[in-house]
Amino acid sequence: MINKKLSVFIGLTLLLLLWQQDVLSQQLNYTLSRDFLWGIDATLNSKEQNTQTFIKPYTYETVKNLNDSAAVFPRLLAGTKAEERDKKAKSQIEIYPLLNASAGYESGTTNRFSNDLAIGAHLLGYIGNKFAFNFKALGGKAVFNSFTDSIVSETSVNPGIGYVYRSNNDSLNQQYAYQYFSGYITYAPNKIFNIQLGQDKHFWGDGYRSLFLSDNASPYPYMKISTNVWRFTYTNLFTIMRDATNPSGMKKDWLFKYATLHHLGWNATKRINIGVFESVVWQGSDSTRYRGYDVNYLNPIMFFRPTEYSLGSSDNAFVGFNFKIKLFKKQQVYGQLLLDEFLLKEVTANKGWWANKQAFQIGFKSFDLFKIKHFNFQTEFNYVRPYTYAHGSVQQSYGHMNQALAHPLGANFWESISFMNYRYKRLFIEGKLQYAVYGGDSAGTDYGKNIFISYKNRPSDYGNFTTQGFQTNLITASLRAAYILDTRMNLKIELGGAYRVEERTHSTKQTLYFFIGLRTDLSNIYTDI
Repeated sequence: MINKKLSVFIGLTLLLLLWQQDVLSQQLNYTLSRDFLWGIDATLNSKEQNTQTFIKPYTYETVKNLNDSAAVFPRLLAGTKAEERDKKAKSQIEIYPLLNASAGYESGTTNRFSNDLAIGAHLLGYIGNKFAFNFKALGGKAVFNSFTDSIVSETSVNPGIGYVYRSNNDSLNQQYAYQYFSGYITYAPNKIFNIQLGQDKHFWGDGYRSLFLSDNASPYPYMKISTNVWRFTYTNLFTIMRDATNPSGMKKDWLFKYATLHHLGWNATKRINIGVFESVVWQGSDSTRYRGYDVNYLNPIMFFRPTEYSLGSSDNAFVGFNFKIKLFKKQQVYGQLLLDEFLLKEVTANKGWWANKQAFQIGFKSFDLFKIKHFNFQTEFNYVRPYTYAHGSVQQSYGHMNQALAHPLGANFWESISFMNYRYKRLFIEGKLQYAVYGGDSAGTDYGKNIFISYKNRPSDYGNFTTQGFQTNLITASLRAAYILDTRMNLKIELGGAYRVEERTHSTKQTLYFFIGLRTDLSNIYTDI
Protein backbone atom coordinates (compact mmCIF):
# COMPACT_ATOMS: atom_id res chain seq x y z
CA MET A 1 0.00 0.00 0.00
CA ILE A 2 1.34 3.42 -0.98
CA ASN A 3 1.65 5.49 2.17
CA LYS A 4 1.57 9.26 2.70
CA LYS A 5 5.31 9.68 2.05
CA LEU A 6 4.98 8.04 -1.35
CA SER A 7 1.91 10.15 -2.20
CA VAL A 8 3.79 13.36 -1.35
CA PHE A 9 6.76 12.18 -3.38
CA ILE A 10 4.62 11.48 -6.45
CA GLY A 11 2.81 14.81 -6.09
CA LEU A 12 6.04 16.79 -5.99
CA THR A 13 7.50 14.98 -8.94
CA LEU A 14 4.40 15.59 -11.04
CA LEU A 15 4.79 19.33 -10.46
CA LEU A 16 8.30 19.07 -11.85
CA LEU A 17 7.17 17.50 -15.10
CA LEU A 18 6.98 20.96 -16.63
CA TRP A 19 10.77 21.17 -16.31
CA GLN A 20 11.69 18.09 -18.33
CA GLN A 21 14.35 17.70 -21.00
CA ASP A 22 16.12 14.76 -22.61
CA VAL A 23 19.72 14.73 -21.41
CA LEU A 24 21.41 13.03 -18.49
CA SER A 25 24.25 13.99 -16.21
CA GLN A 26 27.32 11.81 -16.45
CA GLN A 27 27.50 11.72 -12.63
CA LEU A 28 24.34 9.66 -12.18
CA ASN A 29 24.61 5.95 -11.45
CA TYR A 30 24.01 3.32 -14.10
CA THR A 31 21.67 0.46 -13.23
CA LEU A 32 22.86 -2.56 -11.23
CA SER A 33 20.67 -4.88 -13.33
CA ARG A 34 22.78 -7.74 -14.66
CA ASP A 35 20.71 -7.87 -17.86
CA PHE A 36 22.27 -4.56 -18.90
CA LEU A 37 25.67 -4.92 -17.26
CA TRP A 38 26.59 -7.85 -19.50
CA GLY A 39 26.92 -5.54 -22.49
CA ILE A 40 29.05 -3.06 -20.55
CA ASP A 41 31.34 -5.68 -19.03
CA ALA A 42 31.92 -7.26 -22.44
CA THR A 43 33.26 -3.94 -23.73
CA LEU A 44 35.26 -3.10 -20.60
CA ASN A 45 36.91 -6.53 -20.79
CA SER A 46 38.72 -5.45 -23.94
CA LYS A 47 42.49 -5.24 -23.49
CA GLU A 48 42.32 -1.67 -24.84
CA GLN A 49 40.18 -0.64 -21.85
CA ASN A 50 41.80 0.36 -18.56
CA THR A 51 38.63 0.95 -16.55
CA GLN A 52 38.08 -0.40 -13.03
CA THR A 53 35.02 -2.67 -12.96
CA PHE A 54 35.03 -3.75 -9.31
CA ILE A 55 32.97 -0.94 -7.78
CA LYS A 56 29.34 -0.81 -8.90
CA PRO A 57 27.10 0.92 -9.75
CA TYR A 58 29.08 2.56 -12.51
CA THR A 59 28.53 6.22 -13.26
CA TYR A 60 27.48 7.31 -16.72
CA GLU A 61 30.89 8.95 -17.00
CA THR A 62 32.37 5.44 -16.97
CA VAL A 63 30.16 4.02 -19.71
CA LYS A 64 29.44 7.10 -21.85
CA ASN A 65 31.77 6.12 -24.68
CA LEU A 66 30.60 2.53 -25.10
CA ASN A 67 29.25 1.71 -28.53
CA ASP A 68 26.18 -0.49 -28.60
CA SER A 69 22.57 -0.28 -29.62
CA ALA A 70 20.39 1.91 -27.39
CA ALA A 71 17.86 -0.92 -27.48
CA VAL A 72 20.05 -3.17 -25.32
CA PHE A 73 20.95 -0.48 -22.81
CA PRO A 74 18.59 1.70 -20.77
CA ARG A 75 17.40 4.74 -22.70
CA LEU A 76 19.02 6.95 -20.09
CA LEU A 77 22.51 5.84 -21.08
CA ALA A 78 24.67 8.79 -22.08
CA GLY A 79 25.34 8.80 -25.81
CA THR A 80 21.83 7.93 -27.00
CA LYS A 81 20.25 9.86 -29.84
CA ALA A 82 18.09 11.80 -27.38
CA GLU A 83 21.17 13.06 -25.58
CA GLU A 84 22.91 13.98 -28.82
CA ARG A 85 19.97 16.22 -29.73
CA ASP A 86 20.04 18.02 -26.39
CA LYS A 87 23.71 17.90 -25.46
CA LYS A 88 23.77 21.67 -24.96
CA ALA A 89 21.10 21.59 -22.26
CA LYS A 90 22.37 22.77 -18.87
CA SER A 91 19.76 21.19 -16.62
CA GLN A 92 17.19 18.44 -16.66
CA ILE A 93 14.52 16.74 -14.58
CA GLU A 94 12.73 13.59 -15.69
CA ILE A 95 9.89 11.63 -14.12
CA TYR A 96 8.92 8.07 -14.98
CA PRO A 97 6.41 5.63 -13.49
CA LEU A 98 7.60 2.43 -11.83
CA LEU A 99 5.63 -0.78 -12.25
CA ASN A 100 6.00 -4.32 -10.97
CA ALA A 101 3.18 -6.66 -12.01
CA SER A 102 3.85 -10.39 -12.00
CA ALA A 103 2.09 -13.72 -11.50
CA GLY A 104 3.41 -17.22 -11.00
CA TYR A 105 2.43 -20.80 -10.36
CA GLU A 106 4.36 -23.57 -8.67
CA SER A 107 3.72 -27.29 -8.56
CA GLY A 108 5.41 -30.06 -6.64
CA THR A 109 5.42 -30.44 -2.87
CA THR A 110 3.21 -27.34 -2.77
CA ASN A 111 0.78 -26.16 -5.45
CA ARG A 112 0.08 -22.46 -5.24
CA PHE A 113 -0.27 -19.22 -7.16
CA SER A 114 1.78 -16.13 -6.46
CA ASN A 115 1.33 -12.53 -7.49
CA ASP A 116 2.98 -9.15 -7.02
CA LEU A 117 1.63 -5.70 -7.87
CA ALA A 118 3.43 -2.45 -7.08
CA ILE A 119 3.48 1.08 -8.48
CA GLY A 120 5.72 4.05 -7.90
CA ALA A 121 7.70 6.89 -9.43
CA HIS A 122 11.27 7.60 -10.50
CA LEU A 123 12.62 11.14 -10.38
CA LEU A 124 16.05 12.05 -11.68
CA GLY A 125 17.90 15.02 -13.06
CA TYR A 126 20.85 17.35 -12.80
CA ILE A 127 21.84 20.99 -12.56
CA GLY A 128 24.98 21.90 -14.46
CA ASN A 129 27.59 19.21 -15.01
CA LYS A 130 28.59 18.63 -11.38
CA PHE A 131 25.35 18.09 -9.42
CA ALA A 132 22.75 15.37 -10.04
CA PHE A 133 20.03 13.48 -8.16
CA ASN A 134 17.99 10.27 -8.48
CA PHE A 135 15.04 9.10 -6.34
CA LYS A 136 12.77 6.04 -6.53
CA ALA A 137 9.71 5.13 -4.48
CA LEU A 138 7.51 2.06 -4.78
CA GLY A 139 4.71 0.46 -2.80
CA GLY A 140 2.91 -2.81 -3.37
CA LYS A 141 1.39 -6.07 -2.17
CA ALA A 142 2.45 -9.62 -2.91
CA VAL A 143 1.68 -13.28 -2.34
CA PHE A 144 5.04 -15.02 -2.69
CA ASN A 145 5.96 -18.46 -3.95
CA SER A 146 6.73 -21.03 -1.25
CA PHE A 147 10.53 -20.69 -1.18
CA THR A 148 10.40 -16.89 -1.06
CA ASP A 149 7.56 -17.00 1.45
CA SER A 150 9.71 -19.11 3.78
CA ILE A 151 12.35 -16.36 3.72
CA VAL A 152 9.76 -13.64 4.30
CA SER A 153 8.13 -15.57 7.17
CA GLU A 154 11.49 -16.03 8.90
CA THR A 155 12.94 -12.54 8.35
CA SER A 156 9.85 -10.30 7.85
CA VAL A 157 11.68 -8.86 4.85
CA ASN A 158 10.91 -8.94 1.13
CA PRO A 159 14.35 -9.93 -0.24
CA GLY A 160 16.20 -6.91 -1.56
CA ILE A 161 13.20 -4.61 -1.06
CA GLY A 162 12.50 -4.01 2.62
CA TYR A 163 10.31 -4.79 5.61
CA VAL A 164 6.89 -6.39 5.01
CA TYR A 165 3.57 -6.22 6.81
CA ARG A 166 0.84 -8.86 6.83
CA SER A 167 -2.21 -7.60 4.95
CA ASN A 168 -4.54 -10.62 5.22
CA ASN A 169 -5.29 -13.53 7.55
CA ASP A 170 -5.06 -16.35 4.99
CA SER A 171 -2.48 -18.79 6.36
CA LEU A 172 -2.12 -20.60 3.02
CA ASN A 173 -1.79 -17.52 0.81
CA GLN A 174 -0.29 -14.90 3.06
CA GLN A 175 -0.30 -11.46 1.46
CA TYR A 176 2.29 -8.88 2.42
CA ALA A 177 2.49 -5.13 1.88
CA TYR A 178 5.88 -3.56 1.29
CA GLN A 179 7.54 -0.27 0.39
CA TYR A 180 10.78 0.58 -1.37
CA PHE A 181 12.68 3.88 -1.17
CA SER A 182 16.05 4.70 -2.67
CA GLY A 183 17.78 7.79 -3.91
CA TYR A 184 20.88 9.91 -3.79
CA ILE A 185 22.40 13.23 -4.70
CA THR A 186 25.83 13.30 -6.30
CA TYR A 187 28.44 16.00 -6.70
CA ALA A 188 31.60 15.84 -8.79
CA PRO A 189 33.84 18.88 -8.25
CA ASN A 190 36.31 17.55 -10.84
CA LYS A 191 37.30 14.36 -12.67
CA ILE A 192 39.13 13.01 -9.63
CA PHE A 193 36.41 13.07 -6.97
CA ASN A 194 32.77 12.03 -6.85
CA ILE A 195 30.69 12.39 -3.67
CA GLN A 196 27.30 10.73 -3.18
CA LEU A 197 24.85 10.97 -0.32
CA GLY A 198 21.66 8.95 -0.17
CA GLN A 199 19.97 5.61 0.46
CA ASP A 200 20.67 2.83 -2.01
CA LYS A 201 22.48 -0.43 -2.79
CA HIS A 202 26.07 -1.16 -3.78
CA PHE A 203 27.93 -4.09 -5.30
CA TRP A 204 31.69 -4.60 -4.97
CA GLY A 205 32.91 -7.39 -7.19
CA ASP A 206 33.31 -8.78 -10.69
CA GLY A 207 31.09 -11.84 -10.22
CA TYR A 208 27.47 -12.79 -9.72
CA ARG A 209 27.99 -12.91 -5.96
CA SER A 210 30.22 -10.73 -3.83
CA LEU A 211 31.87 -11.84 -0.61
CA PHE A 212 32.75 -8.21 0.22
CA LEU A 213 29.57 -6.20 -0.40
CA SER A 214 26.59 -7.22 -2.54
CA ASP A 215 23.21 -5.72 -3.46
CA ASN A 216 21.39 -8.51 -1.62
CA ALA A 217 20.05 -6.38 1.25
CA SER A 218 17.52 -3.56 1.04
CA PRO A 219 18.76 0.05 0.52
CA TYR A 220 20.51 1.79 3.41
CA PRO A 221 21.72 5.37 4.07
CA TYR A 222 25.27 6.05 2.93
CA MET A 223 27.89 8.54 1.91
CA LYS A 224 30.35 7.45 -0.77
CA ILE A 225 33.55 9.20 -1.79
CA SER A 226 35.21 7.94 -4.98
CA THR A 227 38.72 9.00 -5.92
CA ASN A 228 40.29 8.24 -9.31
CA VAL A 229 43.96 9.03 -9.82
CA TRP A 230 46.02 7.53 -12.64
CA ARG A 231 45.51 3.74 -12.39
CA PHE A 232 44.17 3.84 -8.84
CA THR A 233 40.57 3.93 -7.65
CA TYR A 234 39.89 4.48 -3.95
CA THR A 235 36.38 4.20 -2.52
CA ASN A 236 35.12 5.15 0.95
CA LEU A 237 31.64 4.06 1.97
CA PHE A 238 30.14 5.27 5.26
CA THR A 239 26.79 3.66 6.10
CA ILE A 240 23.97 3.59 8.64
CA MET A 241 22.15 0.27 8.95
CA ARG A 242 19.54 -1.38 11.14
CA ASP A 243 19.47 -4.55 13.22
CA ALA A 244 15.95 -6.02 13.07
CA THR A 245 16.56 -9.28 14.93
CA ASN A 246 14.45 -8.34 17.96
CA PRO A 247 11.70 -11.00 18.32
CA SER A 248 9.01 -8.31 18.54
CA GLY A 249 9.66 -7.37 14.90
CA MET A 250 8.42 -3.87 15.68
CA LYS A 251 10.10 -0.86 14.11
CA LYS A 252 10.63 0.78 17.49
CA ASP A 253 12.86 -2.15 18.47
CA TRP A 254 15.16 -1.92 15.47
CA LEU A 255 18.64 -0.90 16.57
CA PHE A 256 21.11 1.29 14.74
CA LYS A 257 24.38 -0.18 13.54
CA TYR A 258 27.10 1.40 11.44
CA ALA A 259 29.68 0.27 8.92
CA THR A 260 32.62 1.85 7.14
CA LEU A 261 34.14 0.19 4.08
CA HIS A 262 37.26 0.95 2.02
CA HIS A 263 38.48 -0.44 -1.28
CA LEU A 264 41.68 0.40 -3.12
CA GLY A 265 41.86 -0.84 -6.70
CA TRP A 266 44.94 -0.78 -8.92
CA ASN A 267 45.07 -1.45 -12.64
CA ALA A 268 48.56 -2.95 -12.62
CA THR A 269 48.28 -3.40 -16.39
CA LYS A 270 45.43 -3.21 -18.88
CA ARG A 271 44.91 -6.93 -18.29
CA ILE A 272 45.48 -7.23 -14.53
CA ASN A 273 43.47 -5.52 -11.79
CA ILE A 274 44.02 -6.13 -8.08
CA GLY A 275 42.42 -4.63 -4.99
CA VAL A 276 42.45 -4.47 -1.20
CA PHE A 277 39.28 -4.32 0.89
CA GLU A 278 38.54 -3.61 4.54
CA SER A 279 35.39 -2.97 6.54
CA VAL A 280 34.24 -2.63 10.12
CA VAL A 281 30.78 -2.93 11.67
CA TRP A 282 29.86 -1.64 15.11
CA GLN A 283 26.69 -1.23 17.13
CA GLY A 284 25.27 2.16 17.93
CA SER A 285 24.64 1.42 21.59
CA ASP A 286 24.74 -1.31 24.21
CA SER A 287 23.56 -1.76 27.78
CA THR A 288 26.18 0.66 29.12
CA ARG A 289 26.47 3.51 26.62
CA TYR A 290 25.35 5.22 23.45
CA ARG A 291 28.14 5.19 20.89
CA GLY A 292 26.63 6.44 17.62
CA TYR A 293 28.84 6.90 14.59
CA ASP A 294 32.37 6.47 15.93
CA VAL A 295 34.46 9.36 14.60
CA ASN A 296 37.55 7.14 14.68
CA TYR A 297 36.15 5.30 11.66
CA LEU A 298 35.50 8.46 9.64
CA ASN A 299 39.16 8.74 8.69
CA PRO A 300 39.14 7.91 4.95
CA ILE A 301 42.76 6.66 4.93
CA MET A 302 43.31 4.15 7.71
CA PHE A 303 43.50 0.51 8.71
CA PHE A 304 40.61 -0.70 10.82
CA ARG A 305 42.35 -3.48 12.76
CA PRO A 306 44.94 -1.22 14.47
CA THR A 307 42.24 1.35 15.19
CA GLU A 308 39.96 -1.31 16.62
CA TYR A 309 42.71 -2.55 18.94
CA SER A 310 43.63 0.98 20.02
CA LEU A 311 39.99 1.59 20.96
CA GLY A 312 39.94 -1.60 23.00
CA SER A 313 36.81 -2.61 21.09
CA SER A 314 35.52 -5.89 19.71
CA ASP A 315 33.98 -4.48 16.55
CA ASN A 316 33.46 -6.75 13.56
CA ALA A 317 36.32 -6.07 11.14
CA PHE A 318 37.20 -7.71 7.82
CA VAL A 319 40.00 -7.53 5.26
CA GLY A 320 40.02 -8.89 1.75
CA PHE A 321 41.85 -9.13 -1.55
CA ASN A 322 40.48 -9.33 -5.08
CA PHE A 323 41.82 -9.72 -8.60
CA LYS A 324 40.72 -9.82 -12.22
CA ILE A 325 42.83 -11.00 -15.16
CA LYS A 326 41.78 -10.51 -18.77
CA LEU A 327 42.63 -13.63 -20.75
CA PHE A 328 43.04 -13.60 -24.51
CA LYS A 329 40.52 -11.26 -26.16
CA LYS A 330 37.11 -12.09 -24.66
CA GLN A 331 37.76 -13.99 -21.42
CA GLN A 332 38.48 -13.07 -17.83
CA VAL A 333 39.14 -14.84 -14.53
CA TYR A 334 38.32 -13.13 -11.23
CA GLY A 335 38.31 -13.86 -7.53
CA GLN A 336 38.00 -12.66 -3.94
CA LEU A 337 39.52 -13.71 -0.62
CA LEU A 338 37.93 -12.51 2.63
CA LEU A 339 39.44 -12.86 6.10
CA ASP A 340 37.11 -12.39 9.04
CA GLU A 341 39.53 -13.98 11.50
CA PHE A 342 42.91 -15.50 10.67
CA LEU A 343 45.43 -17.20 12.92
CA LEU A 344 48.09 -19.00 10.89
CA LYS A 345 48.95 -21.64 13.49
CA GLU A 346 45.29 -22.67 13.74
CA VAL A 347 44.89 -22.78 9.97
CA THR A 348 47.97 -24.98 9.52
CA ALA A 349 46.95 -27.19 12.46
CA ASN A 350 43.86 -28.18 10.45
CA LYS A 351 41.81 -28.98 13.56
CA GLY A 352 38.69 -27.06 12.53
CA TRP A 353 39.07 -24.14 14.91
CA TRP A 354 35.80 -22.24 14.97
CA ALA A 355 37.45 -18.81 14.41
CA ASN A 356 39.06 -19.84 11.12
CA LYS A 357 36.52 -17.60 9.43
CA GLN A 358 37.46 -17.15 5.81
CA ALA A 359 35.76 -17.10 2.41
CA PHE A 360 36.89 -17.17 -1.19
CA GLN A 361 35.50 -16.86 -4.70
CA ILE A 362 36.85 -17.87 -8.08
CA GLY A 363 35.08 -17.24 -11.37
CA PHE A 364 35.40 -17.17 -15.14
CA LYS A 365 33.60 -15.18 -17.86
CA SER A 366 33.68 -15.54 -21.61
CA PHE A 367 32.06 -12.94 -23.88
CA ASP A 368 30.89 -13.46 -27.47
CA LEU A 369 31.23 -17.21 -27.05
CA PHE A 370 31.98 -19.14 -30.27
CA LYS A 371 32.38 -15.71 -31.91
CA ILE A 372 28.63 -15.09 -31.57
CA LYS A 373 28.11 -11.48 -30.57
CA HIS A 374 26.32 -10.99 -27.23
CA PHE A 375 26.46 -14.74 -26.42
CA ASN A 376 28.07 -15.01 -22.98
CA PHE A 377 29.08 -17.63 -20.41
CA GLN A 378 29.97 -17.36 -16.73
CA THR A 379 30.77 -19.87 -14.03
CA GLU A 380 31.60 -19.15 -10.39
CA PHE A 381 32.50 -20.98 -7.17
CA ASN A 382 31.95 -19.51 -3.70
CA TYR A 383 33.12 -20.99 -0.40
CA VAL A 384 32.41 -19.57 3.08
CA ARG A 385 33.44 -21.24 6.35
CA PRO A 386 31.13 -21.51 9.38
CA TYR A 387 30.58 -18.40 11.57
CA THR A 388 32.06 -16.03 8.94
CA TYR A 389 30.32 -12.61 9.02
CA ALA A 390 28.75 -13.40 12.43
CA HIS A 391 29.76 -11.78 15.72
CA GLY A 392 29.44 -12.31 19.44
CA SER A 393 27.06 -9.36 19.46
CA VAL A 394 24.23 -10.02 16.99
CA GLN A 395 23.92 -6.29 16.39
CA GLN A 396 27.41 -6.31 14.83
CA SER A 397 26.78 -9.06 12.30
CA TYR A 398 27.56 -8.27 8.66
CA GLY A 399 23.94 -7.70 7.70
CA HIS A 400 21.19 -5.12 7.34
CA MET A 401 17.47 -5.59 8.01
CA ASN A 402 17.84 -9.37 8.48
CA GLN A 403 19.64 -9.79 5.16
CA ALA A 404 23.30 -10.56 4.54
CA LEU A 405 25.46 -7.77 3.13
CA ALA A 406 27.56 -10.31 1.23
CA HIS A 407 26.33 -13.72 0.02
CA PRO A 408 22.59 -14.35 0.61
CA LEU A 409 23.29 -17.86 1.95
CA GLY A 410 25.17 -16.33 4.89
CA ALA A 411 27.97 -18.76 5.82
CA ASN A 412 28.82 -22.46 6.19
CA PHE A 413 28.33 -23.38 2.52
CA TRP A 414 29.90 -23.85 -0.87
CA GLU A 415 28.21 -22.99 -4.13
CA SER A 416 28.76 -23.50 -7.84
CA ILE A 417 26.69 -21.36 -10.20
CA SER A 418 26.82 -20.95 -13.98
CA PHE A 419 25.10 -18.78 -16.59
CA MET A 420 24.67 -18.72 -20.34
CA ASN A 421 22.85 -15.82 -21.97
CA TYR A 422 22.21 -14.21 -25.32
CA ARG A 423 21.02 -10.75 -26.24
CA TYR A 424 19.57 -9.71 -29.58
CA LYS A 425 18.44 -6.10 -29.83
CA ARG A 426 15.70 -5.81 -27.16
CA LEU A 427 15.52 -9.54 -26.40
CA PHE A 428 17.53 -11.12 -23.56
CA ILE A 429 17.56 -14.87 -22.78
CA GLU A 430 19.41 -16.47 -19.89
CA GLY A 431 19.77 -19.95 -18.45
CA LYS A 432 21.20 -20.59 -14.98
CA LEU A 433 22.32 -23.70 -13.10
CA GLN A 434 23.09 -23.57 -9.38
CA TYR A 435 24.34 -26.26 -7.02
CA ALA A 436 24.91 -25.36 -3.38
CA VAL A 437 25.55 -27.36 -0.22
CA TYR A 438 25.06 -25.74 3.17
CA GLY A 439 24.80 -26.81 6.80
CA GLY A 440 21.80 -25.49 8.68
CA ASP A 441 21.06 -25.41 12.39
CA SER A 442 19.52 -28.42 14.06
CA ALA A 443 17.57 -28.57 17.33
CA GLY A 444 18.58 -25.01 18.20
CA THR A 445 22.30 -25.66 17.74
CA ASP A 446 24.23 -22.97 15.86
CA TYR A 447 26.44 -24.65 13.27
CA GLY A 448 27.51 -21.37 11.68
CA LYS A 449 25.19 -20.65 8.75
CA ASN A 450 22.94 -18.01 10.29
CA ILE A 451 25.00 -14.82 10.60
CA PHE A 452 22.30 -13.24 12.80
CA ILE A 453 23.05 -15.62 15.70
CA SER A 454 25.84 -14.94 18.20
CA TYR A 455 28.78 -17.25 17.62
CA LYS A 456 28.98 -17.64 21.40
CA ASN A 457 26.32 -20.33 21.03
CA ARG A 458 28.62 -22.64 19.00
CA PRO A 459 28.67 -26.29 20.15
CA SER A 460 32.47 -26.69 20.07
CA ASP A 461 35.72 -24.78 19.48
CA TYR A 462 37.34 -27.47 17.30
CA GLY A 463 36.19 -30.02 14.76
CA ASN A 464 34.25 -27.47 12.71
CA PHE A 465 34.03 -27.90 8.94
CA THR A 466 32.16 -26.26 6.07
CA THR A 467 28.59 -27.63 5.56
CA GLN A 468 28.51 -29.06 9.11
CA GLY A 469 25.12 -29.38 10.75
CA PHE A 470 21.81 -30.14 9.04
CA GLN A 471 23.21 -30.58 5.53
CA THR A 472 21.11 -29.48 2.57
CA ASN A 473 21.76 -29.80 -1.16
CA LEU A 474 20.15 -27.03 -3.20
CA ILE A 475 19.86 -27.47 -6.97
CA THR A 476 18.19 -24.90 -9.20
CA ALA A 477 17.89 -24.84 -13.00
CA SER A 478 16.13 -21.87 -14.54
CA LEU A 479 15.43 -20.28 -17.91
CA ARG A 480 14.25 -16.70 -18.39
CA ALA A 481 13.47 -14.44 -21.35
CA ALA A 482 12.96 -10.66 -21.22
CA TYR A 483 11.95 -8.14 -23.87
CA ILE A 484 12.33 -4.38 -23.41
CA LEU A 485 9.02 -2.71 -24.29
CA ASP A 486 9.99 0.89 -23.53
CA THR A 487 13.61 1.97 -23.53
CA ARG A 488 12.80 5.35 -21.98
CA MET A 489 11.66 3.82 -18.70
CA ASN A 490 13.35 0.40 -19.04
CA LEU A 491 10.00 -1.34 -18.99
CA LYS A 492 10.25 -5.01 -19.88
CA ILE A 493 8.08 -8.08 -20.06
CA GLU A 494 9.66 -11.31 -18.88
CA LEU A 495 8.68 -14.91 -18.44
CA GLY A 496 10.47 -17.97 -17.29
CA GLY A 497 10.55 -21.07 -15.18
CA ALA A 498 12.71 -22.77 -12.59
CA TYR A 499 13.11 -26.30 -11.31
CA ARG A 500 14.26 -26.31 -7.70
CA VAL A 501 15.30 -29.28 -5.52
CA GLU A 502 16.15 -29.17 -1.80
CA GLU A 503 17.59 -32.47 -0.59
CA ARG A 504 18.02 -33.21 3.10
CA THR A 505 18.84 -36.39 4.97
CA HIS A 506 15.26 -37.57 5.34
CA SER A 507 13.34 -35.39 2.90
CA THR A 508 13.37 -33.99 -0.62
CA LYS A 509 11.35 -30.99 -1.79
CA GLN A 510 10.91 -30.48 -5.52
CA THR A 511 9.34 -27.37 -7.00
CA LEU A 512 8.54 -26.43 -10.58
CA TYR A 513 7.83 -22.71 -10.86
CA PHE A 514 6.61 -20.58 -13.79
CA PHE A 515 6.15 -16.83 -13.89
CA ILE A 516 5.31 -13.90 -16.15
CA GLY A 517 5.81 -10.25 -15.32
CA LEU A 518 5.76 -6.68 -16.54
CA ARG A 519 8.19 -4.46 -14.65
CA THR A 520 10.79 -1.74 -14.56
CA ASP A 521 14.13 -2.80 -13.09
CA LEU A 522 14.82 -1.51 -9.60
CA SER A 523 17.69 -3.84 -8.81
CA ASN A 524 18.74 -7.48 -8.80
CA ILE A 525 16.57 -9.64 -6.54
CA TYR A 526 18.12 -12.86 -5.22
CA THR A 527 15.65 -15.64 -4.44
CA ASP A 528 17.99 -18.53 -5.35
CA ILE A 529 18.70 -19.46 -1.72
